[in-house]
Amino acid sequence: MRETHITHFRNNISLWDEPGKGNHVVKQENAVEVLQTNSGNHSGRMSRRQLAQSSLGLGLGAAATVVLSRGNLAGAAQIDGAPLTLTIWLGGEPGTVNTYTDIFAEYQQVHPNITIEATFVGSDLFNPSLLPALNAGNGPDVWMGGTGPGQPAAIIGAGLAADLTSYYCSLGWNAVLPESVVETTSSAGKLWAVGDSSETTVMYYNRNTFAQNNLTVPTTWAEFITVCDTLKAAGNKTVIGLGGGDKWPISHWQTLLWGRYAGPEGVNNVLFGEGRWDDEPFIQATTTLKDLNDAGYFGPQPLAVFQDAMIAQFWRGEIPMVFTGTWVVGDAARDIGEGIANYGVFPVPSPADGTPIYASEDIGQGWYINAALEQKDVAADLINFMLFRQESRDALLASGDDVPVGPLDLAAAQLPQLLKEALTILETSRANGSIHAFLDTVTPSGMTDITYDGLQALLAGQMSPEEVNGAIQAAWEEAKANDEQLKPGGQLSCPAS
Repeated sequence: MRETHITHFRNNISLWDEPGKGNHVVKQENAVEVLQTNSGNHSGRMSRRQLAQSSLGLGLGAAATVVLSRGNLAGAAQIDGAPLTLTIWLGGEPGTVNTYTDIFAEYQQVHPNITIEATFVGSDLFNPSLLPALNAGNGPDVWMGGTGPGQPAAIIGAGLAADLTSYYCSLGWNAVLPESVVETTSSAGKLWAVGDSSETTVMYYNRNTFAQNNLTVPTTWAEFITVCDTLKAAGNKTVIGLGGGDKWPISHWQTLLWGRYAGPEGVNNVLFGEGRWDDEPFIQATTTLKDLNDAGYFGPQPLAVFQDAMIAQFWRGEIPMVFTGTWVVGDAARDIGEGIANYGVFPVPSPADGTPIYASEDIGQGWYINAALEQKDVAADLINFMLFRQESRDALLASGDDVPVGPLDLAAAQLPQLLKEALTILETSRANGSIHAFLDTVTPSGMTDITYDGLQALLAGQMSPEEVNGAIQAAWEEAKANDEQLKPGGQLSCPAS
């Protein structure tokens, strides 16, 4: 019966479509950079940043300024020596020009002997052409990719990704990268990728609508329900926008509520221990999600609504609240200008008595180096220049293309006030511990499929919370039996200087 319900909601979308074979090359006239783009059209798992029209990552750590030098690279002579071409694959559509390409051009100006060929491989979180290319010896020297289970683990297990632990120590990355990011990008005491950003979710609300209904920001779950009931009684057909037709927005709520009820330790006990997704805290969380839907807060037909259209309605003032990520702020700030001051953010109060507001965050993607590359020091120097040099970090933060993890000078950053408020929530709540923002990026793809379909069935009233969690647990057990789950990160240590 459980499988029948889930099959009914499945769209049968392949996670690993064949890449396109078109190729397009753009060269700047001054030969400072070479941009090579593939025109493949993939429909695999995508990062939240890539799903949005404009992407905004989040930096981790307290507001501060960090400047790192090149450090002690054994191959420093290679960087300024013989001509060298580095090939890079990164997320983006063909023809993309962004802050990363600007940084690549700047790096080549500093090191004129180095040519960077950047290939934009589409919006897949896990590019299906990457593993075959690496196995064939035709893969990139450096690539941006997902850090969850599945393809990354296969690449690391096959010895195709370089061990970056020595650079983590010698270049001072250990002073910047938070432990939570290192946990996601390491295993067996070795660092395999450099996390590029942390992404978070918050509740956005319309200040004018709240004021018109004499509402203030809720700080308890009871107050939150009162706010929802008041807005519904005021004639709002949809109180909290939810693009349920896209599936993944429902999982934002699932991830938040599971984390709030089980806490960081409870979630990690399932991911890395012997816990179960059908244990009581997770059942309670799924039940709370069902209750929100049954109360009509998500609108009369949330499964017929898609995220982009719903977000547009929110910014037009037609929906009072929406729970989503900070990547939506960039476009809104440009489109509605000063009108963005009419919007605010707040953390969703905890529905579980006695539990604090945990920081909701997950890594965006990671940067890897090909294990077969002889000039690994050069690639590491480029990553250092790109993600840890203060000028690069400032440029990324100002652009909204991406924000590296680590300390950020938010007071001086040229960011919309709304985004600064969201970052402040992240900063102040991190002391209570961090929970995942997107479990679908750190769980096996088979479990994610079952989760998406099960959550839709839950909102449609065709599966109970117990059935949904039971189906997810069964998929989790199958994935674990096939060793497809995320592996626990290792404790990295650097020698005392």
